[in-house]
Amino acid sequence: MSIVAEFARTLHESVPIQTGRTLAPIEYPSRTVRLSGIRVVVFDMYGTLMNYWRPEFGSAQAKQDVLLSAFRRTIAKFGMEEFLVRMNPGEPAEKTLSDLYHGLIALKHEQAAGKKIEFPEIKIESVWEAIVLMLKRRGYDPARMALGAQGDFVKCVAYCYNFFSFARGLYPGVYGALARLQAGNLRLGIVSNAQFYTLVDLSLFLRDQSKGECDDYIRVFDPNLMFFSFEYGVAKPHPLLFRKLFDALYEYHVLPSQTLFVGNDLVTDLRPAQEAGMKTAFFTGDDRSAFVHDLSGKVVPDLSFSSWDDLASRVTFYSSEGEKETKGME
Repeated sequence: MSIVAEFARTLHESVPIQTGRTLAPIEYPSRTVRLSGIRVVVFDMYGTLMNYWRPEFGSAQAKQDVLLSAFRRTIAKFGMEEFLVRMNPGEPAEKTLSDLYHGLIALKHEQAAGKKIEFPEIKIESVWEAIVLMLKRRGYDPARMALGAQGDFVKCVAYCYNFFSFARGLYPGVYGALARLQAGNLRLGIVSNAQFYTLVDLSLFLRDQSKGECDDYIRVFDPNLMFFSFEYGVAKPHPLLFRKLFDALYEYHVLPSQTLFVGNDLVTDLRPAQEAGMKTAFFTGDDRSAFVHDLSGKVVPDLSFSSWDDLASRVTFYSSEGEKETKGME
């Protein structure tokens, strides 16, 4: 196991996942109640498979307090306070770190805009690498944390801040739905806005929800059908990620019309998937993450579903029940 994966596992196991928030679904129309002849199902991550929303995010001030607390806990975990105070005397260390973090992200987005990159995505570890470099100039020594080379250390810091910032876990029933779809002869993929730690968390969450039956995301998802924003420098709805998916589908001799895209956002997930010729499914089980924007009635998914327990029974590889019976006799 890598240093980063081991760090993540240890931290993950030290803080139980909070499951207290009650999910409230929304109502949204769909074209049909069942899809047949599907060969590949592709998923968005945050707000679709993963539940990231914390109750505090409903208030701007409460959200700011949560994020400052995440910076404070990260500072304590890695012994950074003395060096942040040296950098900006008179300010709380977490305020200084927050300003650095958000300032560097804004700068990187400005640089991308200068290159006329639409929907830019950054590698979050590059932000933390710059912060650690500034701390080292003031005497901070990452080596004393014994977390490997600087690249590993920076990723551990990035993981830690994300860990304390957001809610954590899969929506109820996700693993069961994925397992049923996979058992139904469907290939599963992901196209999502994400960072390196998304995949680390995905394996941890699948292990937890499957009660140890699945300990790695590649047991469920086809690595050839996984495309993430941090890998390509652009985020959905940029068409590059969908073009990469199409190239992979072509290698499998699968048409867009035989592909189902499952997401929680009409703008970044469903509309571009429909424009690319794919079938779509809208996860409506969480009113905090089901984003309609101003597209109500303009974008109608093929399926809408509010429970993951319901999805697998409404999507089939077979084009008809007769085909399914024939295949079962072979």
